[in-house]
Amino acid sequence: MIQQIGRAYLRSAALSGRHLLRSTQVEQRKQWGRCLRAASSDSFEFTTENFPAPKLPDNLVVIDVKLEHATNESMKGLGFLFDDPDVITTDRKTFEITRWPTSGWRKLDPGTGDEAGTTEGDFEAWWQGNFFYGKNLAIATSNNFYLDGLGAMPEHASHTTTDQPDYIYLWMSDYHPDGGQLFWPHKPTPFVMCLGPASKGDDIQPEDMRAFFVPPGKGAYIHPGTWHNGFYVAP
Repeated sequence: MIQQIGRAYLRSAALSGRHLLRSTQVEQRKQWGRCLRAASSDSFEFTTENFPAPKLPDNLVVIDVKLEHATNESMKGLGFLFDDPDVITTDRKTFEITRWPTSGWRKLDPGTGDEAGTTEGDFEAWWQGNFFYGKNLAIATSNNFYLDGLGAMPEHASHTTTDQPDYIYLWMSDYHPDGGQLFWPHKPTPFVMCLGPASKGDDIQPEDMRAFFVPPGKGAYIHPGTWHNGFYVAP
């Protein structure tokens, strides 16, 4: 069974290139979330072959995470909600671009190093059985088709089931060091995001992730460096 259930407008920093990724395992429910911890903390190398079909281990450890109501206060330091994507732009100085890093003692000239624009496009998401897939049409790459989550533990997941779980198992997270990112549903649709603080860097752990319920009619913006995935909606 294939069910198309979500399409959101995505705006991201144009200079993002490849995400910096770490194999963090996270799950969210309507009321509770769960993190899955693998035995190894080695980074996962994403390719066009294994991004949509990763070989996830059996018997992952489950860690519960409570689902929070998304507000500007609860998301402080991670991002914020908005009502109109047209007010979050580089021209208005409301969309963040991180200044270029310097490798030596020479400083950037004032007003430079953060002049890039954004790339924009749709992000599609759909359920196929227990598998929640996403496709990022905003980036110019063939490596834009993802397995974003599962409605069952990896060893029990099926592409043909008609069961509709009230949770999703998430197996990875990433961050953008060079700019922010926003998600805006084409139709007023509630969705969930799982976010982690930039301050944790590469030492991020499943316990550091927080799940946020974004109400209908709202979009979500995340700051540079915030650990995140895509957006998640019920079947």
